[in-house]
Amino acid sequence: MIVAALMVAMVGVARAQQRVRAELAPIVDADGVRAGRQLRAALQIRLPDGYHVNSNKPRDETLIPIVLTVTPPAGVTVTEIVYPRPTDLKQRGAEQPLSVFEHEFTIGVAMTMDPGTAPGELTIPATLRYQACDETMCYIPTRAETGWSVRVVAAGAAVKPQHADVFSGIAFGHGEAPKPAAPSILS
Repeated sequence: MIVAALMVAMVGVARAQQRVRAELAPIVDADGVRAGRQLRAALQIRLPDGYHVNSNKPRDETLIPIVLTVTPPAGVTVTEIVYPRPTDLKQRGAEQPLSVFEHEFTIGVAMTMDPGTAPGELTIPATLRYQACDETMCYIPTRAETGWSVRVVAAGAAVKPQHADVFSGIAFGHGEAPKPAAPSILS
């Protein structure tokens, strides 16, 4: 009986030490951006079925929030990060529901290109930090490196919009200013 209980406890600890990997798809709103103009980018996130992450503003300050940190290269300024509207997840025995993002969601990012940005390919790196949870436990916090590839075009060049269905669902103008990157002990 004691051996069985220890085995169950060890399996629980081993499960909690796993990392839950999210699928990330970085996209931009056009096939190019002109210098001096705004670029809208999005990070589409898909968690395995049955998982959620705490929102960027969890109600309980001891919970680990999801954080998207964009590290723009010279000539690019991040002006806004737009997290989606969270879902309330009720838990048995808890006074208030958790503020979470479930299964599939998108984070928007507004950036401005400096007027002097030279035409060519540009990479805009980002890091997503999150802690995935299921209905019984939370797993090791995870950092995922990602980013956007952007084609900077000449002032008169045509650009073709793309992903209108995704970008129409992002509440640009209602996001938050990016926070400076802070060192973290989380992997």
